Amino acid sequence: MKKLFGISLLLTCLLGCDKEKIVQASCDIQKTYSDNAEKVTITSGIWGTVSSMEGDCMPMVPPSTSSCKTCPVKRTVKIYEYTTPDQATPYNNSTTFFDSFSTQIVAEIDTDDDGFYQANIPAGHYTIVILENGKLYANGRDGQGGLSPVIYSGEIQKVNLTMTYKAVF
Repeated sequence: MKKLFGISLLLTCLLGCDKEKIVQASCDIQKTYSDNAEKVTITSGIWGTVSSMEGDCMPMVPPSTSSCKTCPVKRTVKIYEYTTPDQATPYNNSTTFFDSFSTQIVAEIDTDDDGFYQANIPAGHYTIVILENGKLYANGRDGQGGLSPVIYSGEIQKVNLTMTYKAVF
């Protein structure tokens, strides 16, 4: 019985270790950015990678190691007309999560497993957010207070989106 328990424990550890290696390999965000660039099929519009950053992301002096990692994630990207905080309903007084916007939605795109998305939209000024746990996640602002703003000129444009609410800076 003790041998069976020991073998079971060893297998669990080995399987857990292999799973961790798989997760770490998929968190090579620079490789993901490069691979996703090859998926672009639009000739005008925006494209990019959605990722999530987590862990201690404070700058460190080598040889220290950081627990910070940025991994691509499968999410829904929503593109709205340019939106300011007075056109948004915050979730629980948050400055990054919102229940809704009063502006018009222009496009909604589901990313693939590598966080890749693309959308053919007309030139304009937009707010681009990530749907996270049923809420609109917008972590950037411009000088006028616009939420996650993007100015699209009509030429193909890369717009990577990173959720940072699980990271410590």
